[in-house]
Parts: sequence; C-alpha cells; structure tokens
Amino acid sequence: MRRELEKIAGALGRTVPLDLAAAAVELGQSAWPEMVERWSRLTPTGFPIELTVTDADPILRWTTEIAGPEIVDAHRLGLVAMRLASAGQPVPPPLLEALQAAQQGRDLRYGAWLGGRAIDDAQSRFKLYGEIPSGVSFHKIPLPPALREAIAHAPDGALPRMIGVEPARSRIEIYLRLPTLEPDDLRPLLSAAGHAHGLDALERRLPDGKRRLAGRRLGISLAIGAAESVEVALFVSARSLFPAAPEMLRGLVPAIASVPESLVRLTLVTLGLDPEGDGVSFAVGVTRSVAHFRV
Repeated sequence: MRRELEKIAGALGRTVPLDLAAAAVELGQSAWPEMVERWSRLTPTGFPIELTVTDADPILRWTTEIAGPEIVDAHRLGLVAMRLASAGQPVPPPLLEALQAAQQGRDLRYGAWLGGRAIDDAQSRFKLYGEIPSGVSFHKIPLPPALREAIAHAPDGALPRMIGVEPARSRIEIYLRLPTLEPDDLRPLLSAAGHAHGLDALERRLPDGKRRLAGRRLGISLAIGAAESVEVALFVSARSLFPAAPEMLRGLVPAIASVPESLVRLTLVTLGLDPEGDGVSFAVGVTRSVAHFRV
C-alpha cells in the first residue's frame, strides 16, 4: 500500500510524509488483506487513504483510516485520539468525551479518521475527524460560541455529520450535510459566519459562477481557531462539479493537471472562502482509481 501511495504522491510532485507512510504500512498489515485496499468509506474507490492538494500552498493534506477493516467502527475514535495524544497533540478532554458520548450505542459508518498536514518529511499537524451519527443534534457537541451562533442560521434540513479537531492550531471544525438548495439559500449562514460576500466571490471565481453549484449535493464546514474568525468551506464531488469538462478542475488546481486518470480518482473539491470576500481557494482530494487496483 505504501508503494501505491508513493506513486500517487509522486504524480502530484509531493513526498509522502513519514507519519502517513507509517500509517500506510500499518494498514498494509491488516488481518484482512483481501479487503483493506477497497473497503473504506473515506473514498469513492474504497482505498483507505486520501491526499488533498490546493492551488495556494505546498502543504500536503492527508486523511487515512486508523486501522484495517477488522477493527469495529466504535473503537476508531479512541484509536485516533490515542494517536494524537502520543504525538503531543491531544484532543481537549471535554470535546473527546462529548464525541464518545454522541457515538455511544449508535450505528456508525466509519467512527473516525486520522488527518494530517505536512510539508515533505516534517512532523504532521494531526487532525481528528470524528463522526457525528444520525440523530445527534448540534447541541450535543460543545462548540465554540461563534460556530454555534453561525450554524443557527443554517438552511432547514442541514445536518451535522463530522467534527474536525486540530489541537496544534486550537482549531475546531464542524461539517454539515446540506439539503438540495440554491446557492443563494446559503446567504443567511454565510453572513452569520462573517462571509457576507462569499457568494459574490464564488460568482467571480467559479466557471459559470455560483450557478455551477445549483442542484448539486453540497457540504459545508465552519471552523474556528486561535484567530477567532470563522473559516468557511464548501464541498462538492469532483465528478458532479464538472461532469462534462473535467479539464476545468485541472485548471483550477494545477497540481493535478498532469496526473494520469488511470492512476487516480479525484474525490471532493473544497471551495475555501476568503473572509474579506475577495477570493476563493481551491483544493481537490485524490485517491487511487478503481482501474489501478491489482487483480
């Protein structure tokens, strides 16, 4: 699995961070080797690792399963938390306890994932992605007041699905699944989060403007860290954003321009909004393609 990961990173002009390489080796030692490369809900191909590159910086963002498919989902949150604590980046205990309570006794789809941010072989800043199961409300999670106030303006039908915790930056992020909507339906939420001009920026920066997002299944995240300003990002499937013209996405994120389609599958596109309303940053997730699976 590490070899496959190195191929993908090399095609992106990046180096696999040591922390991620170690995680890939551990996954490759799964007790269920026939499943480990194609079972994960993290990516559309089932590969248990995703890389994300942006148009703006050299940081390689990565997300991985913490263990193979033989480990039940209910144990994964604790395993990811232990990994962060061992690196000196512990999840704040009240937040971890709240996530554990929210997952207790509920049906889980994945439990938790391990994320990291690194340049070359520098130690990663780790991130815990904790699943918020169906039926758990916003009120069960101890969010900072600014996030709680902003999501009170979310469209009807928006559901909390995941919490991201990056202790090294004192950063907390909540991810919402949005109902089918028109981009303008997001104005109250964006305004409450301090991004009143976010839709204007999307109109300028997206090919075809904000109508490019109309009718597509979207997600949104709101994050806050030491700076205390709310960061906002929209998420949409790469295949649905430019279904007839994938080269448009390659133009927005040059790092993927020359990556062979036979090697990788593009996953989610992230549209990061500038709080000043001046621009949009683009990032795209990359994983191994179905065609590249060994038979």
